[in-house]
Amino acid sequence: MIDECARVPAPTRARAPRAWLATLLALSLAGLASCASFDQEIYLAPAYSRYSRAGGGTEGELVAGALRFRNESPRGALTHWALRPLASRYDEPNGDSITRFLVPLGSITRRGDEHVNQLLPVWRYQSELDADGQRAWKFLSLPGIFWSQDASGRIVRAFFPFGGVIENFATFDKIVFVLFPLYLRTEREGRISTNWLFPFFNRTTGTGGTSGRIWPFFGHNRIEGSYDRWFFLWPFFHSQENDLAKPADARERSWMFWPLFGHTSRGSYDAWTWLWPFFGYARDTETGFWAWDGPWPLVRVHGGGRHPPSEERVRFWPFYSRYKGDGLEKRNYLWPIVQISTEDYPDRVRRATYVLPVWQRWTELAADGGEESWTKLWPLYQDFHGRSGDRVAFPALNPLWHLPVIDDHYAWIYELWTAETEVGGEVRHERAWGGIYRRERDRHEDRSYLLGLWSRRRYVDRGATVEAHSALLGLFRWETRSDVDDVDWLAPAFPGPGWPLERSREELPLDGSARLVEGGALP
Repeated sequence: MIDECARVPAPTRARAPRAWLATLLALSLAGLASCASFDQEIYLAPAYSRYSRAGGGTEGELVAGALRFRNESPRGALTHWALRPLASRYDEPNGDSITRFLVPLGSITRRGDEHVNQLLPVWRYQSELDADGQRAWKFLSLPGIFWSQDASGRIVRAFFPFGGVIENFATFDKIVFVLFPLYLRTEREGRISTNWLFPFFNRTTGTGGTSGRIWPFFGHNRIEGSYDRWFFLWPFFHSQENDLAKPADARERSWMFWPLFGHTSRGSYDAWTWLWPFFGYARDTETGFWAWDGPWPLVRVHGGGRHPPSEERVRFWPFYSRYKGDGLEKRNYLWPIVQISTEDYPDRVRRATYVLPVWQRWTELAADGGEESWTKLWPLYQDFHGRSGDRVAFPALNPLWHLPVIDDHYAWIYELWTAETEVGGEVRHERAWGGIYRRERDRHEDRSYLLGLWSRRRYVDRGATVEAHSALLGLFRWETRSDVDDVDWLAPAFPGPGWPLERSREELPLDGSARLVEGGALP
């Protein structure tokens, strides 16, 4: 049998594959001859993309957003980088910056003349300049190392528990210790307290008078004009008088034979405790206030009080509780699952509802009319609206409270869709997972991207609205203008889309897809 293919001359058989090869070679050469330049966009998400960011500047992403960087302009300084979730850095125009690592534990912050470097709870370093331009710094680290230098250049060190000096730490002016608890001395506002075998032996002198203790047998702690407190055979016998600067009838006096019985009084107010902390009763014959605890912490009820501010509390834990007082009204049902609260501050009112962990919502209305709100339906979505901008994202797998820093470093792994607005709604960023789809919109341009397959750019040029398209890695590009009927084919810009990183300076018309709604927000 004769092979039918043998009847075809060899040159004819090779013509078809050679034609395809020639076509591919021509397209490749055309693409290589028209590569996107450094000043043009490249969009190959989720592998790599470099694009013009709405509102100004440029942004780049690699590996679905694991590596991100931003520049103030196409050839300008780097203002932000992130290797998520490990580390990130933001630089402000005024020179301030914050670098975060191992979020939320580590950070390096520069604010003016202050510098803070910390990895909690391992170490914390802080330095700042005083009014004369002299630098002082402190370093605190596990396992108990403290090292500091004041503005004069004097250095103090401590290695807990062996020995050292610590200055201006917590609420103390100075702490000196040797083989703690063998010896400890503290100074605070002119009051010097010396301890041997802390907490057994103590003597305090200086501002406020003299105090001391031989624990657990006897102790006396007194500050003139503030309080006078005693204990005998601790913890059984206690007595104290507080608010010594006030008239005698306005001072608080209390005593306790622990844990059997205790009593506290101030003017017309009296409170009794039995089997502390399980049972207690209080009343104020002048205001009508009364309260009952028992058994603690399951039941607590108090109310009354004819003169504001008064408090009201009802608690049948964990089924129901209600508190009202000092600008706060809060209800709990099946604590801690359902919480409803209203907080009234001088400058704002905040209302919140939580059904943990599924539903979280709060709104905050400021006295000047500004409003912020946050909503999370876990694990489906979260939505934040604030003065600085808005952000919507889904899903929302993080069950914690509103923590933008956590979301910025971890949510890119699982968020399928995010939309952010800023500058009063005039700038909007939309992003699908890995950056496979993105839209960057502001007053000047509207740009959309889908992988390397397609991109659209809408802007204004010399008063005419231009809509440009790029397809197949920038090999095919064309545009239409509102003042011309024809389609204008553009040169290829492999790998595309090849739009300039510099955005148009003319504003889009207030119609079509870029129409501004009331208040200046883009749709």
